[in-house]
Amino acid sequence: RATDQKVAAFIGDSTFFHSGITGLINAVHNNHKFTLVILDNGTTAMTGHQPHPGVDAKAMGLDGTRVSIEEIVRACGVKDIHLVKPFKVAKTIEAAKAARDYDGLSVIISQEYCPLFAKAIGERKKSRPFQVNHSKCKNHRDCINLIACPAMYLDGEQVEINKDLCIGCSVCAQICPENAILPLKE
Repeated sequence: RATDQKVAAFIGDSTFFHSGITGLINAVHNNHKFTLVILDNGTTAMTGHQPHPGVDAKAMGLDGTRVSIEEIVRACGVKDIHLVKPFKVAKTIEAAKAARDYDGLSVIISQEYCPLFAKAIGERKKSRPFQVNHSKCKNHRDCINLIACPAMYLDGEQVEINKDLCIGCSVCAQICPENAILPLKE
């Protein structure tokens, strides 16, 4: 214990199923105080979108029963559990602060399909891409520095959004202090 700061650890949903559950049980058993964030993107994205026990296999035309990450976390003995949709920025930040302030082990389950996977299985809602209104933009660059979105880039000194890469999630618009990021006009 080199610091009094609470630790936050991150694990993907697939990795949680194949190697994270035993570590969580040990953390509960040993009364560890940290926050585990499970990034539930609904697939094994790192190796090509294979299903894992937490996916709805029937929706993919496969046999199998979906296993709930939340139910496993509860069964392991975790008392402080937060379910978030990461594209809802304010609620996600609120959950992160609550987990940080909890005196014990807390788990945040962040649920959002991987955009590539969502597109492949037809679950991705068609959303308009966003654009920067340069007359309102004060060049704070929170959108660039805080979220690392692959659609956002600097063109000289101005922030731009590549409309072909933008999935329309609106996270950039939610964090812009000037409200200078808006959906692209059709």
